[in-house]
Amino acid sequence: MTGATSTPPVIALSAYERNGEAYSLAPQYAAAVCQAGGLPVLFPPQCPEARTVLSRCDALVLTGGGDISPNLYGAPCDDSIHAVHPDRDTSEIALAREAIAQRIPVLGICRGLQIMNVALGGDLLQDLPKTVGARICHRDARHDPVMHKVIVLPGTLLEAIVEKDTLEISSWHHQAIANMAPPLRINAIAEDGVIEAVDMPGNPDVFAVQWHPEHTAAGDPHQQALFDWLVRRAARRMAQTRVVERY
Repeated sequence: MTGATSTPPVIALSAYERNGEAYSLAPQYAAAVCQAGGLPVLFPPQCPEARTVLSRCDALVLTGGGDISPNLYGAPCDDSIHAVHPDRDTSEIALAREAIAQRIPVLGICRGLQIMNVALGGDLLQDLPKTVGARICHRDARHDPVMHKVIVLPGTLLEAIVEKDTLEISSWHHQAIANMAPPLRINAIAEDGVIEAVDMPGNPDVFAVQWHPEHTAAGDPHQQALFDWLVRRAARRMAQTRVVERY
């Protein structure tokens, strides 16, 4: 845990609507943020504009979920696309852009990585079984998670966080980055070449992974380290903001 300040940094977690009846988010996200010393707060897509949401938060987690509408990156819709929520797409793309512009720490997870890539000008492989194949690790998003290895590239932010050259991760997705947005840099790949983690060399507070670290963070310190990194960056930003406000 960070313990760097008596007031824990507030970490915004994007939630989603389930069947029009409730807002939903797996509890492992909040548990990992709490373990890192942060205060998790869920927000739904119907929240006010991105600037208003982020003015109350010290960091942002863009969480997993359904597919992103291909309309947002100018592609025809593959017949594998499902669980699209236009309100969530619009809200989270705005949040990603605003957080990056304000240099608010942001961690993208699975769909969150895809949102960041689309928000910054990239596009997606809409169905990995069709384009890459499911030989090694990738599954349709409606199936159960699987464990597989990712290769951590040297000299990257991910290597600095986990201090390893490979990771065993929990994967649950059927989409991934196709053309990567120009500001991003690859940090990890799967054995079949799928991009598994990215950062932004021009902004040390931006990071995203294609897997689900929250699935295994409770028992794997290397996965918990991603949330620890985010909360440290949030605490650092919070301290800097308070210094500026004093003057």
